[in-house]
Amino acid sequence: MGAEKQGWLPRSSKDKNTNLINIFTNVLALIKNCCYSISGKRNFLEDIAMDDITKNAATAAARIDQDPETPSQNSGEAFVAFMDDSTEQVGSQHAGQQKRSTTAKALDRWFTERQKNQGAPRLLEVPNEALVTNGGPLQLTGNITLVNEDGSVQYANHMTLCRCGHSGSRPTCDGQHLDKEFLNPGKISEASEIAASQRPSKITVSCIKDGPITFRGRLRLHNQFGQECVKMRGSLCRCGQSASKPFCDGSHSRTGFKTG
Repeated sequence: MGAEKQGWLPRSSKDKNTNLINIFTNVLALIKNCCYSISGKRNFLEDIAMDDITKNAATAAARIDQDPETPSQNSGEAFVAFMDDSTEQVGSQHAGQQKRSTTAKALDRWFTERQKNQGAPRLLEVPNEALVTNGGPLQLTGNITLVNEDGSVQYANHMTLCRCGHSGSRPTCDGQHLDKEFLNPGKISEASEIAASQRPSKITVSCIKDGPITFRGRLRLHNQFGQECVKMRGSLCRCGQSASKPFCDGSHSRTGFKTG
């Protein structure tokens, strides 16, 4: 009886308690290991994410360094043409060219910026007009679409087109009319077909190989003598030999005029 009180639990009960303690200890160790594993994986994933962020930042920085002056796609939309009609002399290589206003230069730049988006520019509040200068080129202003001989398309609001037939940069003027003493005064003998209008509209100017420049769209031709003529379509001489300048009369065929 005394022995039973001194060891109040039988041996079998002690063994069971020891087993439970061992199991509990093992479970705690397993849980601890799992926590360490999860924590390690989380740190690993965070390291991967930070590596990706660092790589992206480095790539962006390198791109900026390589192309620091790349214009944005919307740069044309943000351009503002200031209407300052002061004039500047064209460069020395084109000393014979007429002066161009700052407005014309600004609007040409606006058209150039719009072309970067490979789309036709918006319609500007500029009427289509052609000044036939005395002994010089044809100064064309408006919403111009120029179709070159090779089919390429160019947009502009101001162009200076050769009339003498000797320009080396056809269809535009390069001042050769001065060297060749082109003396046509630019008088206009034809009558208007339609009424003049200040409403903006498009005009398409096409360069015909070894021939004239044709236009389609409302165009007001005028000169320093106060003469004017408004047409919807026509052909303009660029060989310098037509008897009905500024319009074509077919003399380019007779004289063997070549554009390139």
